[in-house]
Amino acid sequence: MERYVQISSASMRLQADNQRMIAAGLANQNTVAFKRDYSTVASAYFDVEGGTDRVFPSRGDAAVDVETGKMIPTDNPMDVAIEGQGYFTARNAAGETVLTRRGDLRMGPDRILRNGENLTMEEGAGVPITLPPYETIEISRDGSVLIRPPGAPITTPLTLVGRLRMVQVPPGSLEKGSDGTLRIKDKSPPLPDANITLNTQSLESSNVNSIDAMIEMLNSSRTFEIHVKLLATAKELDDQTAKLMRSDR
Repeated sequence: MERYVQISSASMRLQADNQRMIAAGLANQNTVAFKRDYSTVASAYFDVEGGTDRVFPSRGDAAVDVETGKMIPTDNPMDVAIEGQGYFTARNAAGETVLTRRGDLRMGPDRILRNGENLTMEEGAGVPITLPPYETIEISRDGSVLIRPPGAPITTPLTLVGRLRMVQVPPGSLEKGSDGTLRIKDKSPPLPDANITLNTQSLESSNVNSIDAMIEMLNSSRTFEIHVKLLATAKELDDQTAKLMRSDR
């Protein structure tokens, strides 16, 4: 009976974790280029070492769903979205290089190019892209950032001031840090890929499907409720057994 209760309790903890993960995805369904999380394995195991007989919940590594979102036209010259697979490299507030697909770009007060996540966008040499004063800005499909200086005739060719660094990452090698940014699990350097192209004046939506997420949430809730009922049944059986033992005395 005790093991039966432990299995149900372990399953309830796993389902509660699933619900938190699904809820986090739903909360970010409107976040640009957000990638939902999921767990590769969820199970319970017996630990019988050292004379104990306990059941513990076991969850596999948290994985990142790299499926691309939909392309949303914006007509904003500083909005870009990666077509197909690939990632931008950027720096977080701690100065670490991380990966992102978020391309809602803007210029900060220091004239450094950042995205809506406040990550500093890097160029090929791994340094931040700094924008000089400009009248017109354009980002080409290969990631080149081009400007026309203030007061220059409209016929003046655009000047290259940097190129967004874009890389390929092997499938299944990504993990999400506590700050929500993506990294390579084994810390290996990402491989630049000149063949990655951008969909300009567009943004990528999140890959969270609200209908699928709600179905997953309902299934997880039902599983949780089943184990609650199993615990209630176990308590009832235990009470009945105790009564029978008392009546036999």
